[in-house]
Parts: sequence; structure tokens; C-alpha cells
Amino acid sequence: MCGIGGIVLKQRSRVDRNHMMERLRAGLAHRGRSSQGDFADTRAALHCARHAVIAVEAAQQPLRDSRNELVMVGNGEILNYKELEQQLPATRTRPLLPGDLQVALEMYAEHGIGALEKLRGPFAVALWDSQSGELTLARDRLGERPLYFFDCPDFFAFASEVRCLAAALPPGLLNLDEEAALAFLGLGRVPTGRTLYREIFAVPAGSVLRMGTQSFGPRHTASLAPVSALRSAPASQEEVDAVLAQAQRRALVADHPVAVGFSGGMDSAAVLSAALDGAGAAAVITVYSELSPVTDVNLRRARSLAPLLGVRLTEVPFRMPTVQGAVDILNSTLDGPAAEPLVLHNDALHAAAREHSAVVVGGHGADEVFGGYARYAALRAQEPAPTKHWLASSAWERWNRSGAWHRFVEENAAPHLADRVSASFPDPLEKPFPYAWAESSDPVLFGQALDMFRLMTYDNFRATDENGMARQVEVRSPFFDLDLLAAVYSLPVTERLGTGGSKPLLRRSFRNTPLAGAFTEPKVGFDDHFSYADWMAENWLQFSAAITDGPLKGTGILQDGALDNLEHRDWRTLWRLFSLSAWLRRG
Repeated sequence: MCGIGGIVLKQRSRVDRNHMMERLRAGLAHRGRSSQGDFADTRAALHCARHAVIAVEAAQQPLRDSRNELVMVGNGEILNYKELEQQLPATRTRPLLPGDLQVALEMYAEHGIGALEKLRGPFAVALWDSQSGELTLARDRLGERPLYFFDCPDFFAFASEVRCLAAALPPGLLNLDEEAALAFLGLGRVPTGRTLYREIFAVPAGSVLRMGTQSFGPRHTASLAPVSALRSAPASQEEVDAVLAQAQRRALVADHPVAVGFSGGMDSAAVLSAALDGAGAAAVITVYSELSPVTDVNLRRARSLAPLLGVRLTEVPFRMPTVQGAVDILNSTLDGPAAEPLVLHNDALHAAAREHSAVVVGGHGADEVFGGYARYAALRAQEPAPTKHWLASSAWERWNRSGAWHRFVEENAAPHLADRVSASFPDPLEKPFPYAWAESSDPVLFGQALDMFRLMTYDNFRATDENGMARQVEVRSPFFDLDLLAAVYSLPVTERLGTGGSKPLLRRSFRNTPLAGAFTEPKVGFDDHFSYADWMAENWLQFSAAITDGPLKGTGILQDGALDNLEHRDWRTLWRLFSLSAWLRRG
């Protein structure tokens, strides 16, 4: 992972590019402390703050292709780069410089946009072609690595984080996107392609954008093939086993052993087992409740399984911070407001992991891939119903808030904003997305895809990336592998969910091992030991004051009285009000 950014001047531009680049470099510095690199010509200036994981000493950015035609800065990893290197012609491999992104650059220089289809791993890249005067931005299909841009008649600018981009721009150019802010409060995320600033946009996941020096507005050049198109036939269980093993190997690609976040559950145990079969684990880290270690199920499980795996645990105690401590974590490590307080626990894991490795691998995403959540079984068991009905009645709060989106707007949005929001953002699910076609034929698959391609994006991908970089550690999971997703999602629901225990396809990986019968207890989430509602109640004066005395009222996005009687709001809405207030105060 790295921090990338740049500025491309347009005709008759009078802006001070050097001054903007100075501010951009300063903003990106926390995302890569291994090295800094720059490129500049008369039109474009590119910068990379590198967090080195592969070819740590040898690879440096910005990168040039072997024929000196393109320059690239990139964030992320191409985890199948060794296989791709075999597909390059000899004219490009003879002088090939080390590193995974160098291979990606040579592939692009040789095959164009089609080469991006073959990349596996999280990435966000920018390529500058000085001959054509065009900048190309591309982002992986899941959107694991962020990339944002600003465009005006004088210049085009991009960066890995909104705050870095905002800090680099001349003052007075940015305004709050009221609709996006309301969507954050109601849905816990910002609509695809938008940010909390009207003038800054996100490169959509799986998109390729191109910007010329004489045009206003980037043109959408291509969309990478959706995950649903990566397979033409259902996978066999043996294929799923093989693809899972491949995904685990890919997640461990690094010059040095990685740290593993281990909760004692099936998902993180699968990741840890794969790491031990490979280069080993730099550390095995368990975060537990400092206030109730005796009743912490995850700690008990981790301690019981550690001897079977032959590892020593690094145990990290965690307790909820003060209100000001929570604000400090949000403002120092995140680009935007957090939809869920889980970022506080993740921060403890990431800070501990950096003491042992530049990479931490975990089991996040396994439930969405292998159908581990109870809501999938409930959806499978219920009578067929229109999507809006089961969303509105779901016990899963994120589904429920999508179903109740229009009611939220009606009850909370300022009058001048309500009609505008409803008109510009009528579909809270933002269909289509991969597997949207399964809405009627396979509602369970539709629910899994909704979680993976919509709800996962904002807090899980964006916030995890930002917090990890702030703590100087790259966060990975093998369960976000495209080929694994395509294989599992190709199966009928009877094979995905099975008829016995949870996640049968993942459980198969433990057959004939000492852990074969280890996972019989109900799933316990990382944050199940912490009552957020109690934390808010115990700190109510400071917590509520952060909302009511902050700048949120001044935005005008909420109805008069919307912030009265906060004690009657559910804790999730309160957290989003608190987090947005902290972000607004910082901004």
C-alpha cells in the first residue's frame, strides 16, 4: 500500500502547481514512510509515498515502463504478478525492474486496458502518457484501494485520500455535498462515485477513467468485467478448495512474514493455518476486552487453539476510549466519518500489528463469501418477498436502514433537501451491481452480493485502508480474492450454505487436521463484548454535546428539531451523528 497523488495542468493554466504539490506530498506522507518519489514534466506532476511490502529495497516509484513511454504511480499489490510476468514478451522481461506494480505497468504498456482485467489484488493506479497528454486512473473491482479526483478548467488533481487532495487545493474551491452527508447519516455510506465534497469524486470500483490536458471532466473509458462474468460455469467443490488455497497463498505475498489477526474463529484460523504452511507468521495477535477477559469468548477460543497450531499469542487488551479519545482516533486515522464504531477496535489491532510486520492478514469477508451470517439462512428460509419488504423487516440493521431510506429522508431531511435527495438518489441499493440479477432467483446470493459490493465498501474497505495506513500497516484478507468470489458465488444456494453447520465450503479446509471439530460454537463478532449504547450512556454529556454543540446544525441538512431528544435515537444513528460532527469540526 502507498499514497499516490498528482496534478495535470491544462492549457493556459495559471495555478502554482509546485505549491500544490508541496501540500499534497505533506498530506500523503503518513501513507508511506518507506520512501518518497516524484515525477514532473511540463504538464504532469506525480508523487508516491511508498509503504514497501514487495521488492522492499529494489522497487521505487514513480515507475517507468521498459520503453520509457509511460509513467505510473500505484497503491496496492498485484498478487499474481509472477504469473503475469510469464506472459510478457522477452523485449519487456529482459530489462524488467523488480516489483509487482512494475509487471502491471509493463502489461498495460503492452496490452492496454485489457491488461487490467488480469490483475488480481487490490490496486489503484495512475498512468501518465506524455506523448498523448493523457492521464489514466484505474481501480480494482472491489474498491479495496481508494482513489479520488478534482477537476476544473485550469488543472486536474487526484490523490489516495480526500483530505490529502483537499489540503492541496487552493482555498475556497470545496463545498459540503449535502445529499452525500444525508446519505451517510441514513445509510452509513456515501453514494458511489461521490464524497462529502461536491467537487471531489471517487473513481468507481472497477472503472478506468481518462483525462486529457485540454478537456474538462474525465471520460469513462472502460469498466472491468464484473466478478459475475469471470466464470461461465459453476465451480465444483474441488475447484473451490483449489481457488481458496490459491487466494490464501496470494494474500501472503510479501518479502517478509506477515502478522495475523486471530480471533479464534474459523475465518481467522483458516488464514493463520495458511500462513503457518507458508513462510510463517510474524505475530499472531488477539484483541480482547480488558474489562471482561474472563468472559471474552474470542480470547478463550484463541488460547485453546494456539497450542494446536503451535503458536504463541500476542494478546492486546482493549477498552472503549473516552469521547475525546474516540474523536482523536477518527480525526487522526480516517479520511471521513466512520459509519460504525468497529474502527476503534481495528485501530488497536493495526497499531499492535505494526510492531511485528508491515502487513496484517485477517479473516474479514469470509462470512460474506461463504454465507456465514444468520441473516442469509433467515432469507433462505422465508417465503419469497419483494426486496424492499425483506430489507425493511430485516433484523440486520444495514439492510433495514436501506429499506427505510425514504422514510429517513422524510423524517429527517431539511425541506429544501428532501425532494432533491429523493430525485438524485432514489435507489439506496444502487443497482445494478454484480449478481443484482439474482434478486428474484437467488435472494441469498443477492444479499451476499449486496453486502460485498455495496455495504462492505465504505467502512470495511475505505476505513480499514485509511486506519491501516495511519498505523503504518497494510491490511489484507484472502477472502476478497476475485477468483474465490466468482467460484463460490457460482454455486447454487444448497452448496453455498449447505444443510449442516455454518460455512461448509470453508470448513472443508480443516478436514483431516487437528482443528476439524473445533468450530462448533455460535459465531461471536469482534465487537460483541462492547456495548456501544452503554458507552454512550456513560459518557452522555460529552457525547451528546459533541453532536448538539458542533457544526452539524449549521449545515442545514436536517430538519429543525432533528437533534432534539437525542436520547430517543438508536445508538447506531447516534454514532453516525457523532462521527459526522467530528469530521465537520475537523474540516
